[in-house]
This record gives sequence, C-alpha cells and structure tokens, in this order.
Amino acid sequence: MSIVRMYHIPDDAPRPTHYREAWWDDDTSEFVVHHGKVGESGTTTVERMADSDEAEALLESFAVQNTADGYVDAHDIEHEPFTVSVKLKGSSPTTVEETNAEKFAIEYTALLAWRGIGAVEDWDAASDEGLFRFQVNAVHRNKAMKFAGEALKKTEFRVDRMKVERN
Repeated sequence: MSIVRMYHIPDDAPRPTHYREAWWDDDTSEFVVHHGKVGESGTTTVERMADSDEAEALLESFAVQNTADGYVDAHDIEHEPFTVSVKLKGSSPTTVEETNAEKFAIEYTALLAWRGIGAVEDWDAASDEGLFRFQVNAVHRNKAMKFAGEALKKTEFRVDRMKVERN
C-alpha cells in the first residue's frame, strides 16, 4: 500500500490544523482520499482504479497539488511523542492480556489515524516493570492523549491500570 500524508500549518498556528492523505490499496484496487481538521474524523472518498500505475500517478499529483496548497509532508512535521502504559495483573502478561494489548494498539492507531493525529509506533511488554508500554507519535499530543481511554474501552483492560505520560 502506498500512502501520502500531508498537513497544513497556518502561519499563526504552533502545529497542524488540517490533514490530507491518499493511498492506493492493491488488494481492493481502490484509491482513497481522506481529509479534514486534525482531531476530527474527516471525509473519505473512494475511487476504483484499473491499475497501480494510474494510482501511483494520482498519488504523485495529489502530493504536488497539496504542496501547492501549502501542505507539508508528514515526515517533515514535528511529532510529539508520549507513552501509554497499562499495568499487568501479574509480573508477566497472560495470553488474554497480550490479546488485549494488540487490540488496544490497533484500536488506538485507528482512532488517531482516522483523525489525522498520529499512530502507535511500537509497543512491548515490560515484564520487569509489570506493564505494557505503547509508544505514540502525534502531531497534536493533547488531542491524541484524550483518545487513549476510548481505545481502552475496546479491550478488557481496566481504565485505572492505564497511565499516559509525555516523553
């Protein structure tokens, strides 16, 4: 899957206010455009494409047009890292806890990505500390942190076991 993700930062703003992203999904032969205000679900349009060459050309023109509109590639935007920790019941994770951690990472990334905020970049079980750690990068840390509890609700983890910290 090829993806182009770009952000708009007005001159008077400390961080991005809007996002635009497009991707080509080889499996479904769909070209998807998703855009909106950072922190909100945004709008999605989907178009079926005949082949990947046509989609790649569209991705390239998408990037060129967004640059002309004042958008900047996501890799060139400062991201604000933070960590979400979830305490284990014991000293090492159970199979159920491992499954819930994976579910949390997927749900949290989906909540952040569909709002143009960021993603869970990595996670691990820190058995020596009795917890899972999820490393998150976001273009707007405070907005991203607010969605952690919502993602946790999709698991069997208790909210009182979660801690969100700035790095």
